[in-house]
Amino acid sequence: MSNETALIVSIAGSVLTSGILWWWLNTALGEMLKQLCDRPGSTDFWSRYTLLMLVIAPLTIAVFFSPDITCYTTNALQRILFTILLGQFIAFALVGRSLFKTVNRRLEQPALLPHQAAAA
Repeated sequence: MSNETALIVSIAGSVLTSGILWWWLNTALGEMLKQLCDRPGSTDFWSRYTLLMLVIAPLTIAVFFSPDITCYTTNALQRILFTILLGQFIAFALVGRSLFKTVNRRLEQPALLPHQAAAA
């Protein structure tokens, strides 16, 4: 496998796995964002931001750590798969941390009683 082929496989694999994961998470993420976002349009923004992070972070890792092919094709594919999965893990860690902090902030806020909500 040539270095160019390895880079193309890394890029294609990264974008493909990001797309599959986004498709799988889209509905659940949208529902959660609707519950967290108070302002109109913010759900759409955060949904697009998450998609961007799920593509850019793994792609950056896959391109930056694309293996220098001096080994067998199976070893090269193993290293490529590792970089793709590492990138996905980092992207999910970043997005998950942001969502976790937002949910925790929401849970820490005291619930308003009906008469308090009307006054606010």
